[in-house]
Amino acid sequence: SSGINAEYGGNIAEVPHIRPQLLKDDIIYSFYLLRNYDRPYENVSDLIEIRYSAAGILSHICSDGPDTWTVTRVTYQDILDGIEESVDSWDIKSKRTINYKSFNPILHILRVQCPYQCKLWAVWALTNLCHCKPKRFVPMLRRDGGVQLLNKLNEDPSCPENVRGLCTFTLVKAYDPNIGSDIEE
Repeated sequence: SSGINAEYGGNIAEVPHIRPQLLKDDIIYSFYLLRNYDRPYENVSDLIEIRYSAAGILSHICSDGPDTWTVTRVTYQDILDGIEESVDSWDIKSKRTINYKSFNPILHILRVQCPYQCKLWAVWALTNLCHCKPKRFVPMLRRDGGVQLLNKLNEDPSCPENVRGLCTFTLVKAYDPNIGSDIEE
């Protein structure tokens, strides 16, 4: 992630007007491969960061829908299937070095009409952060409107079980009265 984010200046895929410029065969295919990056690392958290960032970039791009897809080297559906395969393989308890100040870029994916695989990545991100650092990220989830979005998604009968299961897990944390409302740094 740090390598990806340093090279690309943060998650530029979060910026809607830049996403079309990322729809190049080599760029998309590189992120498609990085979502399952498996080279040995001394620090296991580096692996999840690389995978998480690559899948996140793809999720943001795919959240714009199939009509925007101009890539020919890999199909839109292959990207979506790859996102799901990757996210479903990650350990929700993975410790990560994330410094979000707002969940709005992630929550954007939950607000728009887009494939459930994109939403799966977003909900996994929220679940992981709220599980690993609840005193920092649960208040942020509440503040940014994430609880309402997770409830809405969780109540949607068309939402796949892997997404709803993560929603439920995160909502239990969100409603925990032992987690205060102040965001701890």
